[in-house]
Amino acid sequence: MVELGQWEKALSVAPAVSMKYWKKLMQRRAEQLIQEENDDVIPYCIATGDVKKLVSFFTSRGQLKEALLVAQAACEGNIHVPPMSSTKNSTSPDDNNMEVYNGLLHGVCEELAEWYFQDGRTVLAACCHLAVDNMELAMACLIRGNELELAVCVGVVLGEVAQQATNYALELLARKYMITFLSRDLAANLLRMIPDNEILLVKLCAFCPGNTAEINDLREKCSLPSLEECQGLAESAAADGDVFQAAKFYLLSSEPERALAIGITFVKEQLSSSEWTVESVHPILDLLSYIRTDRLILPKCSEDRNQLLILCGYIGALLAIRRKYSSIVPALYEYTSQLLKRREVSVPLQIDQLSAELDAWCPISTSVCPEEVPYSPPSEAQKAEYCVLMSRIGQEPLRGMEGPDYVTGSNFPSHSDVQISCFTGLRIQGPVFFLEDGKSAISLNDALMWAKVNPFSPLGTGIRLNPF
Repeated sequence: MVELGQWEKALSVAPAVSMKYWKKLMQRRAEQLIQEENDDVIPYCIATGDVKKLVSFFTSRGQLKEALLVAQAACEGNIHVPPMSSTKNSTSPDDNNMEVYNGLLHGVCEELAEWYFQDGRTVLAACCHLAVDNMELAMACLIRGNELELAVCVGVVLGEVAQQATNYALELLARKYMITFLSRDLAANLLRMIPDNEILLVKLCAFCPGNTAEINDLREKCSLPSLEECQGLAESAAADGDVFQAAKFYLLSSEPERALAIGITFVKEQLSSSEWTVESVHPILDLLSYIRTDRLILPKCSEDRNQLLILCGYIGALLAIRRKYSSIVPALYEYTSQLLKRREVSVPLQIDQLSAELDAWCPISTSVCPEEVPYSPPSEAQKAEYCVLMSRIGQEPLRGMEGPDYVTGSNFPSHSDVQISCFTGLRIQGPVFFLEDGKSAISLNDALMWAKVNPFSPLGTGIRLNPF
């Protein structure tokens, strides 16, 4: 009957032979229907309790909601494996398969969350992760989707399990509000919610301009030394050879530009050695980037400013590689190379070195390379360069933060006011972010990723980027 294609008749009499034979026949029929992409396979898989095969069938066709329904039903015990004999076992097959079912449920939830996330529906993506108690990835979705206020609220409710991600969301949210005079108290309040907040409050106070009374008032609220006290503390730290503390207090003093000379000298010394890593230079560069903009753009700071922009651009490119921000990695390398070409600086970086690193990264990484560069298998030299690069970059400390950002509306079509990205030269789809010249534009997704790894504008003006 099977050879004649009369499956229903064959299956109806198969139990007369044995349940084992019936199940084997059902599985053969299910395999045939799967190859035909026939929905009739569903009752066959449910009847035999073959949850894995059914979930795989739905997933392969992009029917993630149906796959999730099946996996959830199996986890709740609503899909049973038919008994093959009357012998009673102490452990039922369903109990044995529960771990498998839970794994399927987590896998499907993760795929569905990624689909929602890339479709610009961040909140739904986070809900998928929360449904299976994956708190870290839920928080990461909200942060990468720029739903910072919601991320903070969710993180506060989740408590300690999401503390690290909550702290990061609070830091980004504080950056959003530290720009204006009226909202910097709000930024300070947000940062005070983070347990270890001294350096973050230092950055806030260093960046915010104002007269002496306003500056000292903010310092008092943040429990930091006054403007006058910081000068002495900076000189004392410099005398002790503590570069980070000296830079910190000079930034808080009436001469913040002195922090640039100390910090940049330290970074250049690190880059001149062969054992440097991103973690050895990024903390102090990040601190220096919070120097007041009105002081950074002064003509007397032009040399230090150029060096700071170049170093931040280069380290930002490495951080972008670590976070898999593939769309902005070439732009960051190009930005750094252009600054090296156009401005006379003395930094231990060479344009040829930057080109070699980018050429090594493109073919080896899974990201999309620039359209101008045709794909070719990496050479042995490129593989070696890539290994050195990755050893310097290290691992991303925050789980779930790897991958591009997608804000709400990222896949919306452009309206009549067409904007061209100054990164790619292509039409921007979704929300647009204008740079400080009022003309240059990039996508909001690219702006968010850029600001997370390099705080300064792509135009090289020394203005901080704030797309949050």
